[in-house]
Amino acid sequence: MQFKATRDFVRQRAQVLDKFRNPARFEEVMEDMNVAARRTAEAPDPGWDCAIHWHEAERRFTARMQEPAPGETLLLSLASDLADAAITLDFQDRPEGGCRVTATADISAHTVLARLALQSLRLVRGKGENRLTRLIAALGRP
Repeated sequence: MQFKATRDFVRQRAQVLDKFRNPARFEEVMEDMNVAARRTAEAPDPGWDCAIHWHEAERRFTARMQEPAPGETLLLSLASDLADAAITLDFQDRPEGGCRVTATADISAHTVLARLALQSLRLVRGKGENRLTRLIAALGRP
């Protein structure tokens, strides 16, 4: 399943990228989402072991951030027993100044529970896109 979202920032691309690349910012955003994130690898390709309480159980997953196109694209990869996700973040300069971040999340469910959760995100119009937009805004905030 795929979700797509876009967010415009008034700051320059380099400033926005610095926020997204910062492993501490990822950890802060995860904490705000009630996700415990413990860093397992440092920059330039940071990684985390994460856990969230979902459907009456602790669900563990790993996260890894890479920069396949320096200064243009970041890839956030998430993997768990329930599902895998690849979130591609593309950074573009805007003609009037600032930066546009376009996120594309490709999610593959491995279990029935995860498939049902993804289906509910699809059925509630815009819910998956709204969550992705909030993630972009949180990672890129000043």
